[in-house]
Amino acid sequence: MDAFDAPLSPLNFLGRSADVWAARPAVTDGARSWTYAEHADRVRRLAGALRADVGIRTGDRVATLLPNLAAMLELHYAVPGVGGVLVLNTRLTGADYAHILSHSGATAVVAAESLRGPLSDAIDRLGDDAPCVVWVDDAGGDCDYEQLVGAAAAIALERPRDERALLSINYTSGTTGRPKGVMTSHRGAYLHSLGVIAEAGLGARSTYLWTLPMFHCNGWAYTWAVTATGARHVCLPAVDPAVVWRALHTEGITHACAAPTVITMLLGAQEASPCPAPVRVFVGGSPPSPALLERAAALNIDVTHLYGLTETYGPIAVCAWNPDWDERPGDDRQRAAARRRPRDVRCAARR
Repeated sequence: MDAFDAPLSPLNFLGRSADVWAARPAVTDGARSWTYAEHADRVRRLAGALRADVGIRTGDRVATLLPNLAAMLELHYAVPGVGGVLVLNTRLTGADYAHILSHSGATAVVAAESLRGPLSDAIDRLGDDAPCVVWVDDAGGDCDYEQLVGAAAAIALERPRDERALLSINYTSGTTGRPKGVMTSHRGAYLHSLGVIAEAGLGARSTYLWTLPMFHCNGWAYTWAVTATGARHVCLPAVDPAVVWRALHTEGITHACAAPTVITMLLGAQEASPCPAPVRVFVGGSPPSPALLERAAALNIDVTHLYGLTETYGPIAVCAWNPDWDERPGDDRQRAAARRRPRDVRCAARR
């Protein structure tokens, strides 16, 4: 197999960035940080632990119940790197977790201590059929996960032979019944990541702030897209306006994503003040109002509205800015932006 026939997989992104951007910062998680060489080493040691200690084999499902921690980024590469399949959703009840773990056939669960309550409920419901659990300390202290990574021997990540092989199963929140599992392939994740890079304008000087949950459609593919460009991930386990604004002013943030309620909360926070450099924020769901866009612009935040759904790898319709509007007065620009609507997502998905 030559380079022209190699299966497409986001696993390729980490290998390239670990080589090209080895000494550049890759991940910041609280007081801890890693370069791309260090990040790749942790992923490969995690892969070694999953294979040797947890017993993960090709096709096995590994569920994750984690907030936006470095561990979640590492699992996005280590699990498919041993032929496993990620299973994602972290905002449900114990009964829902039990259904997901049973429905997906999960062999193991990597879970945060903060979610011990609902996960323990799920484990009790499953009885003898419950998967093994690897616990992660949300505060970054010593835990099962860090012990596994620290003691394991690094192994090379295995690329899929078939680019259409299953990479992850993203579960919906079950608002109209039990959670549904949506399958993501290596090829689909790779191609969607390229679209994110192009639309967001990510590059090696970019710094992405994790305000969007990584479990939501694999963080809209930013788990892979940021890594592909050698940009830096800044992890936030929870959205606290004061912490977000501190990061916007001290971490050199250039990009972020958010739900409408989150951007509204941030723009109205007491700590809000103009960012030292422009920040691109992508907002899903309902269109932002002219007043919100005006407030964001005053804070040096450029808001782009987009829309998608779990079944389409996240955002698939984007309200692109028309450069001809640049010369309009401020009020006219905001009204034009607010009137933009993405194409009907069902039509876009069919294409």
